Amino acid sequence: MDQLIAKIGKGLKGAKDLTWEEAKFALNAMIEGQATAVQIGAFLMAMRIKTESIGELAAFTATARKYGAPIQFPNSTHRVDIPLYAEKHNTIHVVIAASIVAAAAGAKMFMHGVDNPCLDYDLHQVLQYLKLPIAQSAREAIEQGTQQPWVYMDLAGYHAPLTKLLDLRQEFGLQNLAHQIARLLNPAQLPSQVIGIAHPPYLSKMVEALDMLQTPRALIIQGVEGFPELSLSASSSARELRSGHISPLIFRPEDAGFRFGSFQAMSSKTGSLDPAAASARLEREGQTIVQLLGNRLQGDQRAWVIFNAALLIYAAGLAPSLAKATPLAHDMLDSGKANVLFQNLAATPARPSQ
Repeated sequence: MDQLIAKIGKGLKGAKDLTWEEAKFALNAMIEGQATAVQIGAFLMAMRIKTESIGELAAFTATARKYGAPIQFPNSTHRVDIPLYAEKHNTIHVVIAASIVAAAAGAKMFMHGVDNPCLDYDLHQVLQYLKLPIAQSAREAIEQGTQQPWVYMDLAGYHAPLTKLLDLRQEFGLQNLAHQIARLLNPAQLPSQVIGIAHPPYLSKMVEALDMLQTPRALIIQGVEGFPELSLSASSSARELRSGHISPLIFRPEDAGFRFGSFQAMSSKTGSLDPAAASARLEREGQTIVQLLGNRLQGDQRAWVIFNAALLIYAAGLAPSLAKATPLAHDMLDSGKANVLFQNLAATPARPSQ
């Protein structure tokens, strides 16, 4: 392990990429306890400075997958893997509303993430506020996926070793390569993935790593705050992988028939960081999502939900383009079908935390 740290830690000019076997050895050592805590910290920070190569990302992901059996949903057709490991600081979690709208249209959603105590409130807390079910294990995810087209799973109950590395975010103050692995993990080995990233170099790196891993279809998006969300106020760069072919894409609101909207429509900031303000912000975001799904809000916020729901419908293979997917998303809100699904999900009996 010390030799691998030296190999990747010699600065921007001296550092070298790991081979497939070296990357595999390093992750195995960190997961199985062969590496010391100091070595794990040094390796993760050295890798963050060097940044992962395409081959390293693929090797780390392939290795991590061996520590968790693929989740077997009864039907993976039109089901999309959506990893959520970014951090929201300025905008609402529109992916929640958009995924429910897309699910109502027949695009089965499998989302996964982890609780993030580094934030005043995070995705988990919004889901809990909305009373949406959080699967605590693969078994619960399968049960929920059998009954509903929308599933969110806490990764901690599926891949504890990777979650332990993710939790180092609290001590480092920074994300590490475990966050990139979690984005690529695809616990159910679904044929389609939608991944959000914050840093442009990962657009090409991740899509090429997924190609190495023989992923049939994926969309990598430089999304809002690193989430798999298209912006209503700016163009979004992306890469699409389909059957071994990689294409650069630019998504614009006009692709779904909308004009560019204001960033304010997406904002969730309150201007204060105290606990009372965080609680008020959580309540405001939760109520906004409820109103959007209930078709009680118009304007840019509704457009932002439809734009992103169309993306997920497209990724699920239910429409050949965003333009064709958009009417489906509109109809799910106008007809009340999205709200019915939301109410059904919210009525799912809560399970005790494990």
